[in-house]
Amino acid sequence: MTPPHSFPPPGPPPASYRQGQGRGVAAAVLSVAAVLVVGIVVLTVVMLRGALPSGLADLPGAGGAPAPSASASPSPTPVELSTPTADAPEALTDATVANWKGVAVPDYGIAYDVPQAWFAADPGVITGFEEPDPDAPFGYSPTVAMSGVAEFGARQGPCHTYPPGPGTSGISGEGEPADTAQTAPRVAEAWAVAAYGNDNGDPEVSLGEAVPFAANGLTGHQVTATVKVPEFECYPGEAQVRAVSFAAPQGGDVYHFVVYADASGDEGPNLADVDTMVSTLRPLA
Repeated sequence: MTPPHSFPPPGPPPASYRQGQGRGVAAAVLSVAAVLVVGIVVLTVVMLRGALPSGLADLPGAGGAPAPSASASPSPTPVELSTPTADAPEALTDATVANWKGVAVPDYGIAYDVPQAWFAADPGVITGFEEPDPDAPFGYSPTVAMSGVAEFGARQGPCHTYPPGPGTSGISGEGEPADTAQTAPRVAEAWAVAAYGNDNGDPEVSLGEAVPFAANGLTGHQVTATVKVPEFECYPGEAQVRAVSFAAPQGGDVYHFVVYADASGDEGPNLADVDTMVSTLRPLA
């Protein structure tokens, strides 16, 4: 599985593609902008590693091409697209936490804050993971996807284009009203399995209790999943996924705020910051 770590402006896919490590479930960064021509959705591929571009006609909030064998090692010459080092200006809004920065998610009318070491992607960027699907365009369909993305760091050396990044956050929608006490654990588990499974198997996911969430007029439930990752080169040994499901401010839907991050090693963010990030979820002013 190879999530993106770069937020270039929309353009053609890079000339060379990198085959992903792990089980080969690829990740893509796509422009939300789609052109409808005779019923066909055309998405601009901003970044895709490990597979050909796929159609994302339906972008799930929860829930690649064949990868090299588990003995394969990352290439010593990674693709020159890795860590975001600057925010997309249009993604920023006023922060509510001193010395943090606000991330605007206009598609959902939501904002949240991140520490200075995180970087906000263009609001049109979608990130997620795919799986082979012979019935889908180009043979792949998304298992999880989200926008309103912010990212912390990247793997070092030849690992920087491969498995899930050290820290990623974003928002997706359920598409209809739902019981947030049920959706939060489902979303957390779906992201944990999609992000951290590899050729050595699925991760061991331990779900915490769904606890009530309330912040800035938003209400719902949140769950923390602890993840023991199958040993595999370039993957963290342990990870954490936080999923917050809350009623959409305008009603008629449930939104999911997801943060997945390393919980071992020295490349991940401060996990204590996740609580603060969650507390800043709010309607976009």
